[in-house]
Amino acid sequence: MKAKTRPPGRPKNKDGTMTLWRFARAGILMSAFDEARESGEKLSAALTHAVDHVRQRHPKMPVSGSEVRRTLAMYRPINSRIILRFKRSVIDNEKLARLRRMLEQVPKVQGEKSVPAPPPSIKNLLKSRTAITFGYFERPVYPRHNRKVPKK
Repeated sequence: MKAKTRPPGRPKNKDGTMTLWRFARAGILMSAFDEARESGEKLSAALTHAVDHVRQRHPKMPVSGSEVRRTLAMYRPINSRIILRFKRSVIDNEKLARLRRMLEQVPKVQGEKSVPAPPPSIKNLLKSRTAITFGYFERPVYPRHNRKVPKK
């Protein structure tokens, strides 16, 4: 009897699934890209800014300019008016305290419901105070700064 051999190449993901770190990277890339575009940067400068931002804050995370373009193509199709948009914000002390109080309640709830998942550690709650939120919004319009002014 022959043993099953693995097919050559990268293992395939299940259709429609994505690993969590790739989704997080997409959020970080797109929020950095949007910040650069909103501050008036050109497309190429915004792509470079997004790559530099990820490399600076997450040096072990693989990223390239091509990956930023692929991410934008996936989450912002050309013909779509509505896109998935990520926004970066800083968590203030009030929200952090509320989150800590909620996490302190997790072991009590797990004991009552007999949930086997281990509780998250409050000590390792946040290394960074940056939060990424996402949702569906209309596609932003970034007007050209060097466009020709129409004649009246």
